[in-house]
Amino acid sequence: MAISRLCLYPLPLSFASKKGAQEVITWLTDNKTFRINMRVLSVFLTILVIFACTPESGDQAKTDPITNPAAYPSPSPTQRNVDWSVYLGDSGRRHYSPLDQINRGNVNELEVAWVYESEPEVSSGTMYTSPIVVDGIFYALTPSLVPFALNAATGEEIWRTDLGLNRAAQRGLMWWERGDQRRIFFAAGKELIAINADDGQLIEGFGMGGKVDMTPTGKGGYIGVTVPGVVFEDKLIMGFSTTEGSDAYPGSIRAFSAVDGSLMWKFSTIPEPGGLGSDTWEEGSLAHAGGANAWSGMTLDEQRGILFAPTGSTTPDFYGGDRLGDNLFGNSIVALDARTGKYRWHHQVVKHDLWDKDNPSPPTLVQLERDGKLIDAVTLTTKTGHLYAFDRDTGESLYPIVEVDTPIPSTLPGEVPAARQYVSSVEISRQVFEPTNRTPEARAFVEDLIDGWERRPWAPPKIGTVLFYPWYDGGAEWGGSAFDPATNRLIVNSNDEAAILTLAEVPIGHSSYGMYATHCGACHGAQRQGTDRGPALDDIRERLGMEAIGKIMTEGGNGMPTFAHLSTLDRNAIYRYILPKELPEKDAPSDEVGYALTSGYVYLKDNKGLPGNAPPWGTLNSIDLATGEIVWKVNFGNFLSHPDLGYGAISYGGPVVTASGLIFIGATPDKKFRAYNSDNGALVWETELSAGGFSTPAVYSVDGRQYVVIAAGGGRLGPPSGSEYVAFALPDPEITSAPKPDES
Repeated sequence: MAISRLCLYPLPLSFASKKGAQEVITWLTDNKTFRINMRVLSVFLTILVIFACTPESGDQAKTDPITNPAAYPSPSPTQRNVDWSVYLGDSGRRHYSPLDQINRGNVNELEVAWVYESEPEVSSGTMYTSPIVVDGIFYALTPSLVPFALNAATGEEIWRTDLGLNRAAQRGLMWWERGDQRRIFFAAGKELIAINADDGQLIEGFGMGGKVDMTPTGKGGYIGVTVPGVVFEDKLIMGFSTTEGSDAYPGSIRAFSAVDGSLMWKFSTIPEPGGLGSDTWEEGSLAHAGGANAWSGMTLDEQRGILFAPTGSTTPDFYGGDRLGDNLFGNSIVALDARTGKYRWHHQVVKHDLWDKDNPSPPTLVQLERDGKLIDAVTLTTKTGHLYAFDRDTGESLYPIVEVDTPIPSTLPGEVPAARQYVSSVEISRQVFEPTNRTPEARAFVEDLIDGWERRPWAPPKIGTVLFYPWYDGGAEWGGSAFDPATNRLIVNSNDEAAILTLAEVPIGHSSYGMYATHCGACHGAQRQGTDRGPALDDIRERLGMEAIGKIMTEGGNGMPTFAHLSTLDRNAIYRYILPKELPEKDAPSDEVGYALTSGYVYLKDNKGLPGNAPPWGTLNSIDLATGEIVWKVNFGNFLSHPDLGYGAISYGGPVVTASGLIFIGATPDKKFRAYNSDNGALVWETELSAGGFSTPAVYSVDGRQYVVIAAGGGRLGPPSGSEYVAFALPDPEITSAPKPDES
């Protein structure tokens, strides 16, 4: 009788292996509705052991979710409800999902399970949010930072709370619970927000009515946080973004209480005078130093209690005459005790940065094999196009470090570039510029354009133009990389363009052109013509009106930081330069000058607006972590202007790899969402979104059905802005097998 009852239950399909046997045992022990006497259970388990010791047959291979294009495998009990409760999958930022229901054999059957339009009729701005999913509930943000909760299986709204926040970029949220307390945290500009996960209401006991102002003490201009922090025990460990100029805040990493928002510890990434790292700064320069901030996200080894923080450049960008020296802890990975903030180790990847080569993405916890031993490591991908790997405990580099002489002197007064740089031997993008070979006309256009420019590697900025490679946005960008534990490979998308860096002298003080060039020119161009980062401003008054312009200046918006930290005198100087319909003349030079980036953060373009270097311009890569060798590399994405070119494109947003051997990634300007075979990089599925998916997907399951969700926010590189979250899944068996209504 017991055996008859056993046969009525849907056991896992694959049991002729040790893994399959374990799945059945897990099913039996977890299924609370099943009852069987221990004698029968003992006999049954013995049969399973015999099966487990039998070599796998061709029949078993048919049920392997990676190799078999069969029907959807039944999820094991432990996979029926799998959360995505942490930004990028887990605190190790591995971008990995253990789910395997969607596999290489059935991925082409994916369909839209639901769509949630979070903010209808969005016409500008970006939405980068990677959602979290806990207990079948989906949490995310609109472009205007309105938090909401959905049924993760259906997309039906559970709650939505407009907190009156200003629109800003935000890449994700943080989850914390203790006892019956369930909280969601996210940053809105300079504020750390705490809400109740059950209804979206502010937590009154956290900070001031649910908000903590994260503005550091002392001097500084803009501060904002665009990426989730690390949740560890009862701590929220946060970095921040600041300006790229001389008004930047000194960088720091701080832990706030998840209970009440109070400050628990702080590590200064700009050293205190006489403190660790201060000897890498010219005497007296620390008094006005800024930057070296951890803006791109951090990583946690929970078992060891070690935090890994990547830092950006020290400021101001492009001119370091007032901050001579190597400038620790700028452009470094810094390991800290997550409980106390105490220093463990560091490695600096760019010394005395003059090119804005911030470390752009969270490190990734990985394992790699050396001499038969498995090593716990942490990887760092960089804008310079290099991959680093370090022993998590000691900081020892696991790849050879190459010394590069950089003997080119600066032509700017007082500037002394670093005499040498030390880079990883593992490259994820090319290091030598070559003009485009797309067409003879394109090559001739580029060669004529760059004639007379400085093109030597590591050439310091100057009055005039330097071409450097890779460009401002990598190499690697903030999407980060995925770790595949089945193969110990790292999956990373890489940009491959050349940058234009043009400096000009600007008057110091309150000159209109000087203030505009310092604070606006990098994004909107020296002559207000617009760049890839910001629109043209020649008709801004007619287009927006003074009220809207004033609000953006004081509050920020559409990707622009607030200028509230500037004095009224400074803001009025900018107004005088941006408001006239005709371009004003530059102010007469004063006795004192500063230096400003007037080219904007732009890449070199050919006669058709495509990258001016030889393709490919964007790739997806799989790297063997043991050796650092690239296993495969494929051209990744297209520009909207040339959707079928196949040379790759700039990408923002990261990949997710699954246990079934799939890589899911959006990230490209062609609005495509794709799946690749993790073994060889073959494209196995793609679809088009309503706007670019410049965010990292989330993968989860509810009631045995696996979902892959991406935010289609657009707003970069040509695609329209959007506000949709799109969930994909295999056809629901209950729906597809239901009898069709009588069409007659």
